Amino acid sequence: MRLLGLLLTAVAVLAWPSPSAHLRSPLRPQIRSQTRGEVVDGGRRARHWLVCAAAGLCVALAWGDSMGLISGLILAVGGPRLLDRADALDVRRRRRRRAEDLPAALDLVGVCLRSGQPVDLALSHVAAVLDGPLGEDLGRVCALYGLGADARSAWSDFGTDPVLAPVARALARSGASGSAVATALAGVAEQCRFELQEEVEVAARRVGVFVLAPLGLCFLPAFVCLGVVPTILGVADSVLG
Repeated sequence: MRLLGLLLTAVAVLAWPSPSAHLRSPLRPQIRSQTRGEVVDGGRRARHWLVCAAAGLCVALAWGDSMGLISGLILAVGGPRLLDRADALDVRRRRRRRAEDLPAALDLVGVCLRSGQPVDLALSHVAAVLDGPLGEDLGRVCALYGLGADARSAWSDFGTDPVLAPVARALARSGASGSAVATALAGVAEQCRFELQEEVEVAARRVGVFVLAPLGLCFLPAFVCLGVVPTILGVADSVLG
């Protein structure tokens, strides 16, 4: 049984993909599920369960008593949740990186379009110089353009994307006209900058609240001791006296 657990763990580790394995092929279909508002690949969730189940079995067999069985069950049940949360955090970081890179990327695409280049060629130039998840997304779209897809088909996978959905709608409406696309993308870039500025301001206000929270916790006991307790004692003395 111990050999079986070790074998399962080895198979799970060997089957574990790199963090960006699902992005290597721009045309590879994705199986996705919604977890706490974040998109997590369904295959990765299945591998989470496989690895944690194998690890829990190894712990239970290695320990050999009731405590080992409980520990193995906790690992098998709680491990996938922790790994899913780690993946969701990675998704949020990637989305933040894409949102930060998008305005400058759209400006570059607009420059290429105004110089007379077609949309697919402009996107390919920008995707080639971008380093990060946004470059991978644009590379996927360029691959679809290269296969003959129109703008609506090439951007269909990003129609509900939290970052690229405005770009997909703008390109689907504007068609292949360079001037119209450049104008539409300029508006999207301006809107993205405005949203990023709002997020920064909200984060700054949140930091101010967190900074004042310890001060409030320090004053609260003093207020209770100097204000509330004497009042209660005075009322109790007058009632009981």
